Amino acid sequence: MLIAKSATFFIFSLCLFFVSGANGASKEKQYLLQKIAQAPQLETENDQWLLLLEQPGNSQFYYLANKRGKIYQLEQDSPDNTALLLDLQLFSSKESMLQLTAFTLHPNFSLRDQAGFGTFYTAHVEKVINKRKRKRLNDSAVTTPLSYDAIVTEWRLNVTKQVDESSQREVLRIAIPTLESGIRQLNFNPYSKSWHEDFAQLYISLSQSLELKQHPLYSGAILRIHPQRNGIKSYSVPHDNPYYANEKFEKALYLFGAGNINQFIWPDRYATKLLISHQYNFNNIVRHWLSYSDGGEDWRKQAPIKFLYQNKNILAANSLLVYRGQNAPSLRNKLLLLTKNEKQWQLNSLSHEISPEIALENDQSIKQQKALSAPTIEWLLKQQALQANNLTLYRDNRGELLFFNEDSGAIYQLFQQDISLAAKESQQSGPSGLTFFFILVLFVLLGYILYQMKAQQKSAKAFVRREFSNLALTEDKLSIKLFKRHEKEAEKVIALADVNQCQILLGDLVIATINTTLGHGFDEEYEQALREIFHIEQIAKMTDGKVRRINLALHTESKKKHIICLYLRKGSDRITKKGYFTVVDETIDWCWIIAKHINSEQTGVRSFKPTLTTDAAHTEHKTHDDTPLHKQASIIRPATRLHSVIDVIAPEKIVEVTKSQRNDEVITLSDSHDTAAIELARVETDLVNALEKLVKLRQQGFLTADEFEQAKTKLYHFN
Repeated sequence: MLIAKSATFFIFSLCLFFVSGANGASKEKQYLLQKIAQAPQLETENDQWLLLLEQPGNSQFYYLANKRGKIYQLEQDSPDNTALLLDLQLFSSKESMLQLTAFTLHPNFSLRDQAGFGTFYTAHVEKVINKRKRKRLNDSAVTTPLSYDAIVTEWRLNVTKQVDESSQREVLRIAIPTLESGIRQLNFNPYSKSWHEDFAQLYISLSQSLELKQHPLYSGAILRIHPQRNGIKSYSVPHDNPYYANEKFEKALYLFGAGNINQFIWPDRYATKLLISHQYNFNNIVRHWLSYSDGGEDWRKQAPIKFLYQNKNILAANSLLVYRGQNAPSLRNKLLLLTKNEKQWQLNSLSHEISPEIALENDQSIKQQKALSAPTIEWLLKQQALQANNLTLYRDNRGELLFFNEDSGAIYQLFQQDISLAAKESQQSGPSGLTFFFILVLFVLLGYILYQMKAQQKSAKAFVRREFSNLALTEDKLSIKLFKRHEKEAEKVIALADVNQCQILLGDLVIATINTTLGHGFDEEYEQALREIFHIEQIAKMTDGKVRRINLALHTESKKKHIICLYLRKGSDRITKKGYFTVVDETIDWCWIIAKHINSEQTGVRSFKPTLTTDAAHTEHKTHDDTPLHKQASIIRPATRLHSVIDVIAPEKIVEVTKSQRNDEVITLSDSHDTAAIELARVETDLVNALEKLVKLRQQGFLTADEFEQAKTKLYHFN
C-alpha cells in the first residue's frame, strides 16, 4: 500500500510538471454566472428570505422559505412556475406572533418507501397566549418568565406532492425569552448514510439570550435529537450525546456557550466534527469566529481551542461552505467564505489546517492572531447581478455553487472559464504531441494503481477488519461485548435488554430470525433445521472466488444494527480464526441465549447441548492437511497403503480423531457417533475432503495419473 501511494504521488508530480511545461504560463481565472431561477417578490420590506434548498434527486426544483412562514417551490429555468408549498400563518392563531426561523428536508426526502420520504421540518416562534400546560424544554434554573416558544414541526407531502395538513406533528417545543431567541438552523449531516449510527440525527442551533447566557440552553447552543416518534415520545435523544448521562445538563445538548451562532456545517465528509460560524465574546471583545467542535464543549468561560478564523466583521448566515462541484476546478475542495468589504462582495477561501500554536496558546490572543492565516481572495464579485445588500451562498445537489441575490430574488449558478494565451504558443511548438502522449501514459498508469488500491480495499480481509468479528457475554451475563478483529478490549457493549431482534445470515441470505413477535422464538426443531442448512453449505465445494460467510446481526431498541462476522472463507483461504463447525455451534448457542431474553414465551427448553459435533471431521481434516505432501501421497497410492485412506472414510467405521498426528505420531481411531444422520454427514464430509486432497496431490506431481485414477475409484467403491 505504501509503495502504491508513493508511486501515485510520483506520477501525479510528473503530470503536473508536464502540464505546466506544456502551458508555459499560469492560467487566468474568469468566472461566469448563469441565472437558473427567480424567487417571488417579498410582500413587505421587513420580510426576509431564510433558506434555499434544492429538491434531492431532482435538480429542476428548489424550495425557498421566508420569515413570514411561506415556503415556495421554484422550477429551474421557469420563473413563472412558482407554487406556494406551505403557509404557516394558516396554522396559527391570529393573536400569536409567528416567525419562521429554519427549514430543512429529511435525508430520505426523495427515497420512496423509505422512512422520511416526503418529510421536512420547520422551526418557528410563537408567543404563549394561553396558560394551557405544554411539554416545553427549558432550563429549570431560569426563574424569569419565558413568554415565547421555539417549535420544531414535522410535515409530509402526499401523493400529489402537496403538504398533507393532517401530517403536522410537533416534534419539540423550547421555551425562550424573546422573539429573537429562536432556532437559527435545522440540519442533518449530509454525509451520513443510512447504515451509519448517526443517520437522520437532527441538529438544532438555538440563539443566545444576553440576559440568560449563563444558562447552558440559552448561551448559544446546538442540540441533537432523533426527530422520529418513539412510542409516546415525540422524539428521542441519541445515547451517544455528550451530556446524555450528565444530570446537570439537558440530554439533548450537543454543545453550548457559543454565543450567537450564524451557521454550522460539516467540513469533512469522513468526520462528524462541526465547523461553527458564530459571534463570540472573548476578553470583552466581540469577534466573528470559525470554530471546530467535536461535541461536548462548554465555551461559556473557556474560548474555543480549535478555530480557523477571527475577524471583527460579522459574517451573515449561509455564507460558508466547502465546494465539491466540477464547474469551478480552481475552487474544488476549498472552504469558501462570502464576505463584504467596503460595499464590495468577495469570495474567499480558508485553509482547513489548524496551527499547533493555536491549540497550545489559546489564552494569548496576540500570538493566536499571528498564527492565523488570512483568507485568500478567490474572486471579487463585480458583476451587476450580484450587487445587493443581502447576498447568500448555497450548494446544490451536485455540489455546484449558487448565489442568491435576496434583493432581486434571482438565483445564479457559477461557472469557471479558463483563458491561457500560452496555450496557442504551446500548440505551435514541436514537443506538444510528445508531452500529450506522456501525460496519457502516466494517467493510464495512475488509473491502474488506483484500481489495484481500490480492489485491495474491497478484499475479504478488509471486510472483516471493518466489522465486528467476535462477541462475548459480560460477567453478569446481562450485556454483550463486541470485539474487532485481533482486539482483546471490547469495542462496544450492548445490554441484552436492548436487543429486540437477532438474525443469522449465511452469505447475504437470512436463514433465522429471532424477535419479540409470535412464532419467532427458538427450539430444538429450529436448531435441527439450522444445522441441516449449515451442513448442506459445508459439503458444497469451495471454488476459487466463492465466499462462505456467517454473520450475526443484532438489532437494538434505538434502531441500530450491529453485524458480527463470525466466519469468512474465500476459496481455500479462511480469513477468520475459528473453524466452520465451531462457529456453527457458537451461533446456535447465541440463538438460545438471545431467544430466552427477548422471547422466552416462544422459546423451548433445550433438553441437551451436543458435546460432540461435526468438529471431529474438521479436526481430522486439519490433521490430514498438516501431514507432509510426500507422506500423504505414499498413503494414498493404491500399490502401497491405500487402506489407510479407506479406513478414514469407510462408512462402516465412523471415527473420531483422539490424538493429533505430529512428528510421525500414529492417529488412533475410535467409534464415536451413534446416530445415522451424523454418520452420513461425516461420510460425505470425509469423501469431499479426500477427493480435494487427491486433486491437490495430483496437481503438485506427487501422484501419477494412474495412481490418481486408482485412488479415486477406490474412494467411490468404499462409499
